[in-house]
Amino acid sequence: MEKWTTQIESTEQLCLYLGLVDYRFAKVHMLKESSGPFFFASLLPTFCRDSTATLRDLTVALGQPLLNYHDLGELCFKIKGGAACLGVCRMAHACGQLHQAVQNRATKESLITALNAAKQEFSIMQEKLETLVQVSQF
Repeated sequence: MEKWTTQIESTEQLCLYLGLVDYRFAKVHMLKESSGPFFFASLLPTFCRDSTATLRDLTVALGQPLLNYHDLGELCFKIKGGAACLGVCRMAHACGQLHQAVQNRATKESLITALNAAKQEFSIMQEKLETLVQVSQF
């Protein structure tokens, strides 16, 4: 068990060092003390699943001939909020940039560029989260 705890802590520290997460991530991880040992391990896949669906919805929305900036803004707000609450700060920042571009009614090309940046941050973080889930289940 100590081996897994050390691996979890080192993965979290690496994510902190790389700026992928902030102090909120550690706070969420500590919730397993009061919410049960599998709370953290079940929360991360839910976050990844929801984020994947929202990123897909954003991609579809940006593929439409006419952009619905209101719907785009709500999707951006949703994914940014989820990332921020979990402490996934680089992804939250990228989603915030996308949200700002939507609020400014940027061109479709600019929005797609911002969405791709958010997808890239999610992809980087998803790999780390999957590692944490695997070692958290032991």
